[in-house]
Amino acid sequence: MYINNLIFWLQRLFGVQTVKAVQTEDVPERPEARLIYLIGDEGVPWSAAFLCPCGCRSLIQLSLLKNDSPHWSAYFHRGAITLHPSVWRTKGCRSHFFVREGAIKWVRAKSPPDQKRAG
Repeated sequence: MYINNLIFWLQRLFGVQTVKAVQTEDVPERPEARLIYLIGDEGVPWSAAFLCPCGCRSLIQLSLLKNDSPHWSAYFHRGAITLHPSVWRTKGCRSHFFVREGAIKWVRAKSPPDQKRAG
């Protein structure tokens, strides 16, 4: 466990943390780090779920339904996933990051108050 946390923090420090997206019908019982699960059927995801990239192992679940508030959008560029807007946890580790073309981009400065937040 200590080594995994060290790896997460080193990757975060040097900005080399990457994620991959996989399509699934349900969130797995034991989600894997560095995988974003796009939940839905027949290639139409309505939710994204993944472990927090900070290493705290909390499950983050985001709605991809346009009528939900808040909601996120998932895009692919050269096969790599982008989520929009940023993910900002208001509980637990309070991580704030973007997922851009398969890479985690950490936010260091305070974001605007109208920014969407994930619990």
